Amino acid sequence: MAVKLGIQLFSLRNKMAEDPVATLKKIFEIGYRYLEPANSRANEDPVLGYGVSAGQLSEILQRYGGRICSAHLGPLTMETIPEIARQHHALGNKNIVEAIMFYQDYDHLMRRCEEYNKIGRYLVGHDMNPLLYHNHYHEYQVLGGKEILYTIMENTDPDYLQFEVDTGWVKRAGRDPVTEMKVAGSRLRTIHIKDFSHTPPNLLIGKEDPISWETFGANYQPGDVMTPEDFVEVGTGMMEIQAILDAANELGVEYAILEQDDTARDIFDSIGDSLQNLKKYRGLEV
Repeated sequence: MAVKLGIQLFSLRNKMAEDPVATLKKIFEIGYRYLEPANSRANEDPVLGYGVSAGQLSEILQRYGGRICSAHLGPLTMETIPEIARQHHALGNKNIVEAIMFYQDYDHLMRRCEEYNKIGRYLVGHDMNPLLYHNHYHEYQVLGGKEILYTIMENTDPDYLQFEVDTGWVKRAGRDPVTEMKVAGSRLRTIHIKDFSHTPPNLLIGKEDPISWETFGANYQPGDVMTPEDFVEVGTGMMEIQAILDAANELGVEYAILEQDDTARDIFDSIGDSLQNLKKYRGLEV
């Protein structure tokens, strides 16, 4: 069975903030059916983070034949996970994702690994899938003598923590996406796909200095900035999309989720063009 195509709603964060219901309808009209919410307010609003109730979202999904395939939610703690799990299970979504985390030091990283195990154990015990971890480029920094991502892999239980490899951020870190997908191996359940016109040299990779949100954001370091023009429609840039999809099928990935982090174009036009471009690739259910 081919990998299913989804879309990460972070791509449309500005539109979602303006009118989430109209934005969801437009996404479905363009042709997407699988949604991955991006919600940093899950402690207040465990569903989308834009004030759309689970009942209202369920009605929209039923009307368009859509579904929630997974969800980026935060903050993820043992205090927030029960209500998150309850509401998403009711919506038919069993995949909860740690969207982004910055580690202050090695001790913080190890404490968080312990919490990932606890959260994943809770999810599995409540008829959900193991917690998923979504990488950015900073997990390829070194803490305690090893890349953060590999430390997470080695210090978490595969039964409770699995992975959503963001192939674009892997490329941004100067690594090969297919290789990193194979490193995750049987723990890989979903991937993110995106495309770049180019990627500037990443000056932070290999440094021991912990990354914060401020250093991760718009101005990483002089000469290390990506602009909206650098993020292009899938199939028009430097990413080897077919090789990524071939590996995804080989590894049993269920969803390949488009994330358009930024664009110089209208976002609806951008995701529409990516959808049309993706139809030319093998092994993807569009």
